[in-house]
Amino acid sequence: MAYTKTLSDCDDYFKPNTHLNSYDWRSYDPDVQAAAFAQAKRELEVSLGVSLTDPEDDDIYRCDYAHFEQALYILMNTPRQEVSGISNVIDEADGESESKKRPVRQGVLISPQAQRYFGLNRIKILRG
Repeated sequence: MAYTKTLSDCDDYFKPNTHLNSYDWRSYDPDVQAAAFAQAKRELEVSLGVSLTDPEDDDIYRCDYAHFEQALYILMNTPRQEVSGISNVIDEADGESESKKRPVRQGVLISPQAQRYFGLNRIKILRG
């Protein structure tokens, strides 16, 4: 199935009273939101190796919600924020521990919430 979600769907997802981070999403200019929306789609498709698809009625995992969450994650965690003086940038690791890094798949940082909507395991079990 083709992917038909648009920026207006993303705006609906981040409506006030329906999403905790609605204020964060709405605090960005529409042009910046559109850029993050497009970049999030590219990043998810490249890192996962699949095209995003519209959800079916009984889908547990949601490509569209993952896409929307990734767009906000990009906005809140880019070097552009540091230049602007905004302090909500997440440090990927501090000087003491590399274990605080977020999961990376093929070099692209995927937001933890997007990973949940894709049903990706964030814990790797190794036997040796």
